[in-house]
Amino acid sequence: MKKEILFSSVIFFALISTAQAQLLFNISATGNEQADAGFAAAAAYIQSQFDDNLTINLTTGFSSLGNGILGSAGSSSTTYAYDAFRNAVEGDKISADDYTFSASLKSGPSFQLLINETSEASGNSNQNPYLDTDGFNTTRVRLNHANAKALGLRGANHSSEDVSITFSNRFTWDFDPSDGIDTGAYDFVGVAIHEIMHGMGFVSGVDTLDRNDDGAFSDNAFDDVRALDFTRFSADSLVHGAGTIDWTADNRDKFYSIDGGLTSGGGLVGGTNHWSTGVENGDGRQASHWKDGLDLGIMDPTARPPGNLNIVTALDLQALDVIGWNRTVTAVPEPSTMAMTTLLLGGFGIWRRRKKAKGDWVNESETPSA
Repeated sequence: MKKEILFSSVIFFALISTAQAQLLFNISATGNEQADAGFAAAAAYIQSQFDDNLTINLTTGFSSLGNGILGSAGSSSTTYAYDAFRNAVEGDKISADDYTFSASLKSGPSFQLLINETSEASGNSNQNPYLDTDGFNTTRVRLNHANAKALGLRGANHSSEDVSITFSNRFTWDFDPSDGIDTGAYDFVGVAIHEIMHGMGFVSGVDTLDRNDDGAFSDNAFDDVRALDFTRFSADSLVHGAGTIDWTADNRDKFYSIDGGLTSGGGLVGGTNHWSTGVENGDGRQASHWKDGLDLGIMDPTARPPGNLNIVTALDLQALDVIGWNRTVTAVPEPSTMAMTTLLLGGFGIWRRRKKAKGDWVNESETPSA
């Protein structure tokens, strides 16, 4: 039987007091001590892996949500000129992977992408991919505010909310993964880590494109290419040259690369099929996740059943590292120190909910596994 653990409310949480602890989390209280401690533990894990000198403002909640909804989350974002993004990546280089990724970004004010599901596409219900060359969608990059802070494009201690996460109190949660996960319980800390990583920039604008039903909008309607999308390629996109990203929603394989598509897997995994490709027009999973069923990391759209541990992988951490976050270590700790349980996260979903004064708000929701 698992031990009973008493928790105290957490309003502001920082990692253990060390000279290297620079990444801070400003976390609101949920009103539930165990949930507060679970969010704090998730933040502590993130802090153990990244040491950017900034504050992530995290609003948390633990309350009754709709039937079948485990939780919901959202992140603020702002659009930047591509050359500002590229220069920020150049100025943020620390790791060898950073240098590789930075060198892969095309010079000049624009980049190249393969796109579909727009009024310019043709055939197969607008699924035919084509090269976007009109210069609108290819001159802008949308960044979650936390990601923009990591790249120095937003004030490191800007006080507005960066991420909001609310979990349902109608499910059985295990708030302490250190002694394993109870049978039938979901790992609260693992789910929180997954959601925080989304807030840090593990997102894809392809999810927005995927909802462009029947090509209702032209490619000029989109300004949603994300930092992580510059690691998204296919054999078809590379026909148009190295560095041409694949920003389509369909069933073709999309692979992860940090060198402009020259090699796949970031030197960590094999194959050429690493990304989920879209709920509506792709493989049924949101593009803001690894490919389902391959155990690529905690950012998979699904995970092992309740009662089992999931592991944050080097691939998860590398993806965040290259888009602006600074790793504290060069090797991934032993699995025993990183084991985290999550759940079906296929309902992450990105869609515009409302405009905020300083950027867009995207909303995500979680549903339990079958």
